Amino acid sequence: MKVIYIYLLLLLVCKFLFVKSSCSLENEKIECTNELETFLLYNETVVNVKMDKNGAKYYFNVLEFPYKNLLCDLNILIKFTPEIPSFPNIPTTGGEFGFTFNFPCDYKRIVKQIQTEGSLLSLSFDTSKNQFVTYLDPGCGPFNISSDGIQILSTTYETGAIPNVPILDDDKGILTIQGSNLYNTSIKIYSNNIVKDTNPIGALDASHSSVTFSAEEFLTPNNWTIEVSICGSFYKGYSFTYLPVLIKMEGVLNDNGGNMVFTGKHLRPKHNVTGTFGNKTIECLTTNSSKSITCTIPSRKNYGFLGYDIPVTITIDGEYKSNTIRISYDLPLIQSVSQRGNSQIFDVTGVYFSGVKNMTVITGKNMKTDIIQKKTATLEEPGFYIESNYTIFIFLPNNTQPGFMNLVVGDGGSETFTSPRYNFKITPTITAGQTFNSTTSGNDLEIKGIFMRTVDSDGRDVPLTVNSGSGGLVCNPLKDGDGLLFTCVLGPGFGSSHTMNVYYNLIPIGSFTVSYNPPYLGTSEQEKDGTIKMNGKDLGESVKDSIMTVVYSDGNTVNGTVIKSSHTSLIFRYPIGNRNTASYIFQLGDQKSNKAGPFTLKPIIENTDPAVPCGGGVVTINGHYFFNYTKDTTTITIGKVPCNISSISETTIECVIVPNLRSLSPYYTSGTKPLVISSSNPGTEKVYQLTPAGLNYKFAPPTITNTSAIDQTALITIYGTSFGDANLEILINDKPCTQPEINIHTYSSLTCNVTNYDEMKIYNYSNTKFNISISVDGQYFIADIFQFKYESGIIYSENKSTGFPNEMYLGFVVFVIFIALISFAAKNQIEKYFEERKSRKAFRSLDNLRLKLRQKHATEIAKHYTFGEQSAPKPDKSTFYDIR
Repeated sequence: MKVIYIYLLLLLVCKFLFVKSSCSLENEKIECTNELETFLLYNETVVNVKMDKNGAKYYFNVLEFPYKNLLCDLNILIKFTPEIPSFPNIPTTGGEFGFTFNFPCDYKRIVKQIQTEGSLLSLSFDTSKNQFVTYLDPGCGPFNISSDGIQILSTTYETGAIPNVPILDDDKGILTIQGSNLYNTSIKIYSNNIVKDTNPIGALDASHSSVTFSAEEFLTPNNWTIEVSICGSFYKGYSFTYLPVLIKMEGVLNDNGGNMVFTGKHLRPKHNVTGTFGNKTIECLTTNSSKSITCTIPSRKNYGFLGYDIPVTITIDGEYKSNTIRISYDLPLIQSVSQRGNSQIFDVTGVYFSGVKNMTVITGKNMKTDIIQKKTATLEEPGFYIESNYTIFIFLPNNTQPGFMNLVVGDGGSETFTSPRYNFKITPTITAGQTFNSTTSGNDLEIKGIFMRTVDSDGRDVPLTVNSGSGGLVCNPLKDGDGLLFTCVLGPGFGSSHTMNVYYNLIPIGSFTVSYNPPYLGTSEQEKDGTIKMNGKDLGESVKDSIMTVVYSDGNTVNGTVIKSSHTSLIFRYPIGNRNTASYIFQLGDQKSNKAGPFTLKPIIENTDPAVPCGGGVVTINGHYFFNYTKDTTTITIGKVPCNISSISETTIECVIVPNLRSLSPYYTSGTKPLVISSSNPGTEKVYQLTPAGLNYKFAPPTITNTSAIDQTALITIYGTSFGDANLEILINDKPCTQPEINIHTYSSLTCNVTNYDEMKIYNYSNTKFNISISVDGQYFIADIFQFKYESGIIYSENKSTGFPNEMYLGFVVFVIFIALISFAAKNQIEKYFEERKSRKAFRSLDNLRLKLRQKHATEIAKHYTFGEQSAPKPDKSTFYDIR
């Protein structure tokens, strides 16, 4: 047997001393001989681990080993330091905690010991989670774990927190603190009259969420300051001002007075209590409770004053004074008032009604009405009946205002008492079957009934509303009347038979009917834009609910388009057609107007301030209702100038006007020209342009945009727009530029003779700025255009002679040449003069021929031009240049 035991012992020694003999510790690295090593883990699991290779050697990388939480020391030489990478949150209640414990065992697979604050932690292994489990005692503050003197975890218990103010119950003398993790919570009490501040011991509950402190000091009123510490550290200070508070008197105070109980808070004295009743001092006794106290009240006779609304206060320990409440002897007091349906009878309940002599209500502004007592319970007129000491029936006048009622009683002698006023409500009663008419702009409606008040006796609005529901009609505001009616200010609307509901506190109490007046059409007016304005009454303001029907003489109808509407007028667009005489019927909602008319539409010209180019062209006349005008029977003139019609429609006429040339038309005048449309059709009147003065048709004013150089014959070309020869005048530096010739193809250029050209050349007006102006038919344009540049002639230099004969000869030669040059120049100038006169004569003949041709073919050369509201453009002076 001994041999067997020795053999087994040797096996165990070999097993534990030489496990993993293929790995060894070399230079602080674990070197292994095999590329694939086998390890036995703490949970009896065997794993094969591939080693890291470096050269010819294999190494075990412990840091990347996935089962560190189950890996034991490899042998007696290769040991690992335990690790706890993290730990769950630790509440102060302690408990069981599962956590990750890396390298938890030695080479014998015995769990390594860990401890905290000198105490070993008990460890167990949870095989389902491969985690170690420990149990922690309640605690607070730091929590550290070490192994073999090495700290492997540093954390803390959860910090205590008090989210709400502690509760101080002075009736029981207990302070309750609620929160979380309140382990080792303590308080220190400071107050006004404690000689030695105390630190009571708290009672902590099992969840560490509540701790209570009991102290005798809490039983009496005081100003407390309580400092709270958690886990030995100051947390927060709290102040409690507990002064005596009176809430009410229990029971009823009769004429004889006596001991009365008053309820409230913080009423327990430490030594004594005194009180005041009006101006008298009264005795008070403690009830050993902080919520009530008993005081002795004198009789009403001994009190000596009016026995109503008497102030009461108490003072505890001569230092802490309470608030003031008011009490009364057994006077009548109204506690509720309710109306019997919609009648005039009201039920009044309260106390001490047996001595009531009369009642007072409000029936008008600054008007109190006394209600007298009746002997029977049958009430058919204003009065009241006392049913018991707690109940009164009252028949109120039908014009009573809500909000005021009080009782008047006698005390059996000369004293008379008036009870407190009671604010009560009255529901108005609407007389059924009322109907009203109104204009579409609204009206004031007097709604009849009883208790018809819109304000109470204090002037506050009664919660009344009046509307038609989904119809959208409202009465706002409501005006108070005499109690038998109130005024409903009805807003704008239209239509018939609207039911207006009356609501009291959003509850329907009655209704009446309103019909707006049907629309009425009167006179008709034509607007310049072609629309038609109808004047009338009760036409409403709702375009979307409006229909204008146009009725022709044969009974056919068509709808116009209403574009604007008011109570006294509307504007609609006449339907497209060729009939200008019709009657009108207007429908607003479910109501139709009278049939107005018939009315005959007059043609209207809509163009304003048009400008016709001097080249003439097609004039487009925009307007409305050109029904009876035809091309063959209609003539158009602009001033005295005819405009030949090319087309006519209901809204547009096009005609062609000839150019603004003196030779083609003798009727052009300066200024604006009215447009007139005439027709030979029976019943068709002349139409004049309906525009303000100064906005008639006119030819566009001329503009200058550029000029050419002056040529050798003193001719200059001027460029611009709207050049015509009706009263044409051109000035250059205030001197006329004569014989103007207009380009009749474009009317944008002309040539003329500069009359002061020689003067400019002789006096060499170089670098001098000149202006040019042009006037056509009274409309003119002025522009700075050029600086005259004078080109100097050839100058010969003088040379000195070296001898008299040569000089004489040279002088003679020069003289002969000079005479020859003068003769040649004179001959040329004379010939040139005659040639120029001949060319100018031919030019004038050609000009007259062109003018005759243009007069013959004026219509063909006219420009096509459609105009609206525009004015002539101003020239860009930057385009002007100097004449070289």
